Amino acid sequence: MDNRAEHRDRTTDLGIVRINNEAITTIASIAAMEVKGVHKMGGGIKRALCDIFSARTGAGGVKISVKESELRLTVSIIVDYGVDIAQVADEVQDNVKRAVEKMTGLVMSEVDVVVEGVYSAPLYDREKRKGGPL
Repeated sequence: MDNRAEHRDRTTDLGIVRINNEAITTIASIAAMEVKGVHKMGGGIKRALCDIFSARTGAGGVKISVKESELRLTVSIIVDYGVDIAQVADEVQDNVKRAVEKMTGLVMSEVDVVVEGVYSAPLYDREKRKGGPL
């Protein structure tokens, strides 16, 4: 397996199970969004442009890499204002690892969480009314 592969293979007694990276990132994204305190997935400007110009949804904010032949995910999130960020990040790590391993049978070596921002509805609404940066 290398970082450029579009899928991950898992060998069984009956043959090979091939799982597309998009399936893995979708599972991880959904699992992260299940955690209370996660407002939305992150991903920066690259994700925003991808969302605008493509029909792909649900898998943004998740990057797959391989470290010494073990699967590693980086999950980028935006959290709600007022939550315990460390607790939310820990829960995202646990939920993503559990969901990906259970659904794919692959072994996760790491789940890194990047908190890209904090969402506050009152601040968002105030900036929107003023026409300022969001």
